Amino acid sequence: MKNIEIEKLDAVFIAKHILKKLEIPFLEAAEKNIYNHETKDIKRVLSKIEKMENTWSYTSQDDTHTFGRKIASEKIKLWSIPSKSAKVLEALVAFLKSRTILEIGTSAGYSTLHLSAGAKINSGKVYTIELLKTKIELAKENFKDARVDNVELLEGEASKILKHWNNGKIDFVFLDADKENYGKYFKLLLPLMRKNSVIVADNVNDYGHMMEDYLKIVTGTHLPGSKVDKRVSSYYLAALDNGLIITKKI
Repeated sequence: MKNIEIEKLDAVFIAKHILKKLEIPFLEAAEKNIYNHETKDIKRVLSKIEKMENTWSYTSQDDTHTFGRKIASEKIKLWSIPSKSAKVLEALVAFLKSRTILEIGTSAGYSTLHLSAGAKINSGKVYTIELLKTKIELAKENFKDARVDNVELLEGEASKILKHWNNGKIDFVFLDADKENYGKYFKLLLPLMRKNSVIVADNVNDYGHMMEDYLKIVTGTHLPGSKVDKRVSSYYLAALDNGLIITKKI
C-alpha cells in the first residue's frame, strides 16, 4: 500500500476520533467517498505546493502585521499545514457534511484545496481569506491550475470581512493566520456558526504563546485568568503535527 494511502487511512481514523471525543454526530457513510475523490489536477497542484514549501519566501515591508507567524524581520514563507493534518481537515468536512466552509489564512492554497476536495463530496463551498497580495496571486494561480470550482478567495483583513459576512451560516472554520487575533475572530465567528459546527486552529504546539487569548476562551485551562466560553467545548490533539485544537459550538 502506498504511503499516501496509509496517510489517508490515518487521517480518516483521526477525524473519527476527534468527532467522537467532541460528541458530534457524523455521517459514517461518507467514509467510502473520502479515499478516491481528489482529482488528478488537485493532486498535481498539491504536489507542486509541497515542492515550493521550503524554497518560497517573501520579505514584507509591513511591520504592523505578523501575516500568521512573522516576528520582527523574519521572512514570510508559505507555512502550509502538514499533509496529514490537511487530510484530517478534508475528512472532517466530509464526515460533517459541511456545506459552508471558511478558512482564515489561504497562503498558497494547500489546505484550501484539501477543504475543497472534502466539500465537493457534500456540494459545499470554501470561502478563504488572505491579506498578503503576493500570496493572493499565488493562490489564485493554484486554484485555476487545480480547476476547482467551489472556492472563493476573499481579499483583505479577516475581521472586516467577518463583520460584513453575508454568505450564510458557517459549518466549518479553519484558522491558520495571525495567531494573536484568533480571540477577536472567535467573537465574530461564533454568531455566524451553526450548532455542532467546528473551528479548527493549527500550531497550538509551536505558536500557542501567540494565541493565548484564544486558548483561554476555548479551553479554560490552567492559564491565569481563564474564562472559558460556555457556548463551546474543545479537544486538543497535541500528537498530530503542529498541534490542533478543535472547538465545537454547543
